[in-house]
Amino acid sequence: MTSRDVRSVGEMLFDVDYQARQLLMDVGGDDAGTLLRSWPTMVAAAEDLWASLPGRRPGVDERDRPITSLSAQAATIESSLSGRKAWPGQGPTNPRVDQMTQTLVNAAALVRRYGVEIPHEQTEAHRDLEAARTRIMHGLYLTAHAVNVALHDNGRDRVTDARESGRRVQLAQHHSPYAVAPTGVWIDRMSACENTARSYLTDRFPHALTGEAVRPVDDPGRLAQTLANWDIQSHRALARHLQPSNIVLITRTQGLIAGASMVLVHAAAIAGVLEPSDRLVPAIADAGRSWNNLASRWGDLVLPGTRLEGPLARAAAEVRAAYRQLTHDSTTLATPEIIATRPGLANAMMVSLRAIEASSELAHVVAEKADNPNLTGPARALSRRAHNDIESGQAKRPAEGDVVWVSPSDILAKRRVALPRPVAEALRTTSVSTAVAAGVASRVADLHGWQDPLSVASPTAGSGCPSRGRAGLVAPPSVPGTGKRLGR
Repeated sequence: MTSRDVRSVGEMLFDVDYQARQLLMDVGGDDAGTLLRSWPTMVAAAEDLWASLPGRRPGVDERDRPITSLSAQAATIESSLSGRKAWPGQGPTNPRVDQMTQTLVNAAALVRRYGVEIPHEQTEAHRDLEAARTRIMHGLYLTAHAVNVALHDNGRDRVTDARESGRRVQLAQHHSPYAVAPTGVWIDRMSACENTARSYLTDRFPHALTGEAVRPVDDPGRLAQTLANWDIQSHRALARHLQPSNIVLITRTQGLIAGASMVLVHAAAIAGVLEPSDRLVPAIADAGRSWNNLASRWGDLVLPGTRLEGPLARAAAEVRAAYRQLTHDSTTLATPEIIATRPGLANAMMVSLRAIEASSELAHVVAEKADNPNLTGPARALSRRAHNDIESGQAKRPAEGDVVWVSPSDILAKRRVALPRPVAEALRTTSVSTAVAAGVASRVADLHGWQDPLSVASPTAGSGCPSRGRAGLVAPPSVPGTGKRLGR
């Protein structure tokens, strides 16, 4: 096992894009300050990576104007934030944006080290470099949009708090009614950044990415090592001090493993290395949904600015990269027929099914964390979750009728509060459901798992029957690879 980042530059850029999409789905008003503080540093890292790409022409290059303009805009934001006492003031940065920033820094270091070896004057390399620039800008565009969404949500929370306290508030006349002070000026400035990135991507994004070089599956053992390292790091994180942000990453990654495993199972059936089953995919799908539902609940407990453990974050990123190498074609999910031709498919499916088997034990460990009576979280998020759980029937409705589960003063002061009864009850229930679903998937995966191909008995002479390990999985035929080594 190694803590070294073994991803290619292309995989790092895709991961920045992935994390930006996840951020956009999860962002809330309480994240606005941390996101705003992290934005200039991310842009600076992106500009540094952009400048390090080979083939840059001397002087002012038209294709560099958008990143130069975006960098200048971010620099003025950083200058305005420096020493500022008014909102958002000094404080923590956003750990998810900081992780994307570090990924861009690592990619730039790789390019500087090996970029001289790239024949950038060749057509394929030129197209791959153009795809890299597009990836960089798209990650910035998604992140800028996430900051804007958080600023709008922050303004909406301010309007709601004012109305509930009986104060009058002047709604904004541009962008949205919730672009109120003090967030309105930041919305204007972040909208300018977002528009700069969007102008570069318009009519360019899908076309440019078609020239992206795809890293061939040249290490069939990569996924096995990756999942083994993930199992170690997830257990280590759970054994240490309880950190909701780590549990969110663990549960999300388990959901990703379930989703990728379904793709590999389908491809393996087409390749003839797995007999079709009407139980395997539904069981894994149910476990994946349960993991993602649990991740959403633990996400409510994460305080803005909470850091992830470095080894755990790197292990999760490698899981995403290792699976994507098998399941994707550049920007999209590959067809099962294409995945079926990739070398190492049978081994990849085997280790995925083993990970599904092992997930049952991990689900029980995570479920134990939900029983901790000292769990706390942000007041506003827990208040919303408590009322939603009551309305949806996921928590028992109190006999006394409507209950204010979180004090308005705690919400206004953005305090950390203990879990309201409905939230704690629903978290425990969802944890148990996840453990049950993971257990079912584990048992079904065990029935369809198989031993090492080298240890599987040879087919009986003249029988015409393929050799088998455990029930369901046929010893894999030799599947020729079709990957072609290009670019990075």
